[in-house]
Amino acid sequence: MDDIDLKLLASLKKDAKQKYSDLADLLNLSAPSVHARVKKLEQLGVIESYTINLNPKLLGARLTAFVRVTTEGVACTDIPAAFEPFAEVEELHSVAGEESILLKVRTRDTESLDVLLDQFRKIPGVRKTVTSIVLGTRIDRGTDPTAFNASSNGNANGGNGTGNGNGHESKLESK
Repeated sequence: MDDIDLKLLASLKKDAKQKYSDLADLLNLSAPSVHARVKKLEQLGVIESYTINLNPKLLGARLTAFVRVTTEGVACTDIPAAFEPFAEVEELHSVAGEESILLKVRTRDTESLDVLLDQFRKIPGVRKTVTSIVLGTRIDRGTDPTAFNASSNGNANGGNGTGNGNGHESKLESK
């Protein structure tokens, strides 16, 4: 991948519906050349899919939380299937540390989160959950295609200044 590919990816990330002719003007290339680059990036798996971003609050999911799950007597590779039926689970990550699983969930409100957590605790192998309710999201940008390129101006270690900036975290713990 060269700098042109990275510029192309950054532009597509902002708006994947752009015309090849508009991208060609931006990159000083021909439209067929841009098309060939996009197809190459798709074939390499750099571009995995094209999607839309939805506003969860407008769809009724006003509460976001991260749930750390401690498991016992079950393999980390076996547990994701138990969370698959829950549409509220947006992300599931296997993590290092005391907890085995990190979930990102969205619900309507705290009452529906409470019901969801009760359902999680009934899953065989779930020993404990610790939940942090998101008060506000300050950065949500996805993967920056230039952040990991040595020639870019991005932070070389991929750091992004994470944290919510307000020092507040709400925790709910169950055993």
